Amino acid sequence: MLGVSGRPVQQLRVALNTDSKTVALQKSAIIEAAKLAEWEALASSDPGSARQHFLVAQKLAQSRGFPYKPFSELLTGPIDDLAEWLISLENAIDKPVVLDAVLGLSGVVLPDLAGVLKEYIDLTRHRHLKKSDGQRHRWALPRQRAVKNFLTVMGPDAARPVDEISRADALKFRAWWFDRVANGMAPGSANKDFTHLAEIWNTWTTLTSHDLPNPFAKMALANESETTRPPFSRQWVAERLLAPHIFDQLNAEARDIFLMMVNTGIRPSEVTDAPLTDFYLQEDIPFLRIAPHGRELKVKHTRRDIPLLGVSLAAAQRIMERGGIQRYAGKAGGWSAVTNKYLLNNGLKETLSHTAYSLRHYVEDELLAAGVDDRIRADILGHKYHRPNYGQGGGLLGRYGALMKIAL
Repeated sequence: MLGVSGRPVQQLRVALNTDSKTVALQKSAIIEAAKLAEWEALASSDPGSARQHFLVAQKLAQSRGFPYKPFSELLTGPIDDLAEWLISLENAIDKPVVLDAVLGLSGVVLPDLAGVLKEYIDLTRHRHLKKSDGQRHRWALPRQRAVKNFLTVMGPDAARPVDEISRADALKFRAWWFDRVANGMAPGSANKDFTHLAEIWNTWTTLTSHDLPNPFAKMALANESETTRPPFSRQWVAERLLAPHIFDQLNAEARDIFLMMVNTGIRPSEVTDAPLTDFYLQEDIPFLRIAPHGRELKVKHTRRDIPLLGVSLAAAQRIMERGGIQRYAGKAGGWSAVTNKYLLNNGLKETLSHTAYSLRHYVEDELLAAGVDDRIRADILGHKYHRPNYGQGGGLLGRYGALMKIAL
């Protein structure tokens, strides 16, 4: 900030109108915070962007102690409010940006849907503090895709303020998705777009205090054909997936991640994201520790120690000898794509619905068939346990005993 001499101002004096040191200290803290907020808003002003200008105006008004209100609302509101607003401008008559903010001369400028997405991601940062960079990217990707799909369908009409997006627009988008589903696309893909758009809209309108009806609500397509991934049968795992040299053409790291799932049912990401320090293979019961380590676990009960036996232990030992997960570190999606393609191209899918993740369901079914207690099954698979959670469910030894019953 420059003073009348043209030099930067080193100190700002403001009369506090009190002879009490205690009151003065209290007032000075409030005034300092308000001034800092005002200067920050002034510095970030971007006259070339109507939306940015509006956001800066909101912040400036708040720094002066007022909620931002459009001028038309001020004129029709209580006269005392307008008088208070005007008195506050006594020392700002030569600052158009301050006048604009406090008197609400910018009106209300809403972003288009692309702008809403950008603000939504910023407004929800607190939800993802524990996520790794890769997890944040994977979280944002389907939401960005949903917005991109909608804007593509809208074509030349895409760049409109969100208050101009109607239910008819949303139904046009639904019809576009319906045509794609009728031609073989999975209904789940359409429903994910609808879910993401509705959630983005609800969150943004709530956190920005814009009272707009959600045009994307209740748009789901019927999805009767969608089922969960089927489990592999034990015979298929033993005779086909563990046949000698069956994975010779798959890269070694992808093969060993797959084999680590065979006797554990762990999620692919629980292997790909595990640092070398989480492999405890010299213990009496070798195990893999599944812990956050800079990423967010799916839910808190997924943190656990998983005993390693048979082909899964051998795979873990090879991973350790290579220095840990490297090629697919933090890239479970990349591993899934490569491995599922290999299964398909080599006749290793028991049915077309089977995927590498079907190993997890295989382990769950095998534990159930072996009569393993549901608490221990939940501890092994990282599922939520729906009864009172006392003790450790048998701990590592109990899980080891359970997996011994099914290990290959």
